[in-house]
Amino acid sequence: MINSTTNWKYSKEQFVKNSVRDTEALLDFANMVFSMDYNSTDFVRLLPKAYSKERCQIPTHHIIWEENRVRALIDTYPLTMQINDIEKSAVEACYVGTVCVHPNSRGKGYMIELMKRVEEEATAQGCALMILDGDRHRYQHYGFAHAGIQYRFQIETDNIRHCCAQIYETPVSQPYRFEEIGVKSSYLDCLYTFYQHRIVTARSKEDFLLSLQSYGATAYAILEEAHVIGYITLTEDQRGISEFELEKNQMLPKVIQDLMLEFDIDQLVISVGMDETDKIEWLEKMCNYCNVSMSHMIKILNYEKVLAFMLQWKQYYGTLSTGTYVIGVQNEQTKILEKYSLLVTDTCVNVTRTEQEVNTILESKELIRLLTTSFYFVEQLKGEESKLKNVPAGWFPLPFYLPEADTF
Repeated sequence: MINSTTNWKYSKEQFVKNSVRDTEALLDFANMVFSMDYNSTDFVRLLPKAYSKERCQIPTHHIIWEENRVRALIDTYPLTMQINDIEKSAVEACYVGTVCVHPNSRGKGYMIELMKRVEEEATAQGCALMILDGDRHRYQHYGFAHAGIQYRFQIETDNIRHCCAQIYETPVSQPYRFEEIGVKSSYLDCLYTFYQHRIVTARSKEDFLLSLQSYGATAYAILEEAHVIGYITLTEDQRGISEFELEKNQMLPKVIQDLMLEFDIDQLVISVGMDETDKIEWLEKMCNYCNVSMSHMIKILNYEKVLAFMLQWKQYYGTLSTGTYVIGVQNEQTKILEKYSLLVTDTCVNVTRTEQEVNTILESKELIRLLTTSFYFVEQLKGEESKLKNVPAGWFPLPFYLPEADTF
C-alpha cells in the first residue's frame, strides 16, 4: 500500500496544447525505466502512432509524482473496434501501455493506485474493455486474463519452394514486387481499402500507416506489374510478418516466396487470428509447423457490450446455432454475482442482464479463459463435470485477436 507519509500526488493529464515538450519529458522517464530491464528503449520510434510529434496528444498520461518528480506512469490509448458491415457493432476499448515505476519507488503501491484510476477513467469514458500485453501473473492481479486464440506459422525456404511447386502447375516467371510505403505513397488509399476487408478493424485512415510502423516494422505495397494486390509488413528483424492483406489469398504462397527471395530471408513467422479462416487454410499448406497460443490480456468492463460484440464477430465467419445461454459472472473480490442472458437468432445477437436461472457461474477471469481460448476445448472434455456443458453449438471459443499494429 502507499505509504501515507510519502509526499506524492496522482495526476491524470492529457496533453493537448504545447504537448511535445511535456510528452518528451515523460518518455525520457519511460525510456529510462524500460531500458533498465530491456534493451535501449525509444517509445517515439516504437509507437509513432502514439508518440510522434503529430500524434502525442492522443494518449492519456496517468502519473504519480513524488517530490515534484515523476515516479510512476501508465499511458492509455483509445481504440474503437468495429465489425465490418455491421451497424452498431462498435465497442470502445482502452489499450493500457507504457507501464513503469521508478526502481527507487517500487513496492509503494503506486501501480495499484494507477491501475485503479485507469479503470475508473476508462469506465467514465464509456469503454467496455481494457486491453494490455505483458506478464500474465503481474496483470492478473488487476483482473486481466489472456483472451483469444492466435496461430503462429513458421515457414522456411524449402517449405515455400515445395508448396509453390505443388500449387502452381506452371512456374510464374514474373515475381511480385515490394515497394516500401511512406507518407507520400500514392497507394495509401488503396491499401487502407484492403485493410478494411478485415472482419474487425481498429484504425482510421489517419492511423493506418503509423500503426503499421509500430515496433520498427516496415510496410510494403505488393505489386503485380503496375497493379497493387495488397500490403505486407515485415518486423524490424525481418523474421516475422506482423500483418498482411491480399486481393486474393491464393496469391499468398507466391507472394511469400518472392518476399523471402527479395529480402534473403530463410524463415518467417506469421501470426493470424482464429477468424482469418481463409488465411489459415493457405498458411497451413505452406508452413513447417504451427503453434496455437493465446493473444492479448483483457479485462471486461461491460459484459453486455463485449459478449455481444464477440458473438457477432464469431457469427460473421462461423455458424452459431440459435438459442439462449445464461451465464453468471462472479467478481473474484466482491463475490457479487451478475447474470447475463446470451441470445442468438438468425437475425441478431443480444446480451442483457437477467434474473433467470443460470446455466453456469464463472469468475470474471475464468470467463475470459474458458470462453475465448483453447481451454474451452479442455473444459468440454470433462463431460458432465464441465462448467460449459450444454452450450449452444458453435458459440465458443469466442474470437479476440488484434494485429501487432493495433497493440500499445
